[in-house]
Amino acid sequence: MKNIKLFSALIIVMLTVFSITETAEAQTRHNERHGKKRVVRRNVVRAARVPHRVVVRKAHLRYAQLPRWRTSVTVVPTTAVIIKTKTNPYYYDRGVYYAPRNNAYVIVRPTRGMRIRTLPVGYRNVVVGSRNYYYYYGTFYTKINKGDEYETVDAPVGALVDALPDGYEVKTINGTEYYVLDDVYYAEVETDEMEDGIGYEVVKI
Repeated sequence: MKNIKLFSALIIVMLTVFSITETAEAQTRHNERHGKKRVVRRNVVRAARVPHRVVVRKAHLRYAQLPRWRTSVTVVPTTAVIIKTKTNPYYYDRGVYYAPRNNAYVIVRPTRGMRIRTLPVGYRNVVVGSRNYYYYYGTFYTKINKGDEYETVDAPVGALVDALPDGYEVKTINGTEYYVLDDVYYAEVETDEMEDGIGYEVVKI
């Protein structure tokens, strides 16, 4: 009698498991027929960024061959193109922007909303949250939706870049040193997101 009861219980368990499996497979087939896909979400862990309280190196090493930020020149490169704005025109050449000032041209950060067709050679792709940016020589860009242009934008907090143009300041706030470029603050951080282990993160002070 005990063997019969045990056998009956085993049969019931097997039927229950088969029913659950069949139901799950039927649901999967139903989803596939209706164009639904199972989405597996994985937590994305950002690499640790350890801030340095005292900066340990010059931030402009990568741009050492480019002109210094905020310096002026008497003529712009012959390859520069003119970008017209509502106020004054800018001259753009390979990632560097020049603004006319008193019979000279000053190297500046472009105003927000200026557009270019081709990103400068050597730009860096920067992801902040779910948004994609492009960075080069102190300037951030985003791609215009359904277009072939890139628009200059404000520096997004949390963006991590590999270098800054020469011409920045180093300021100490609450015992920590920051690089400052046109009122944008960058913290020097130690991170494995950069090839050489050090990057510069846009922070809000």
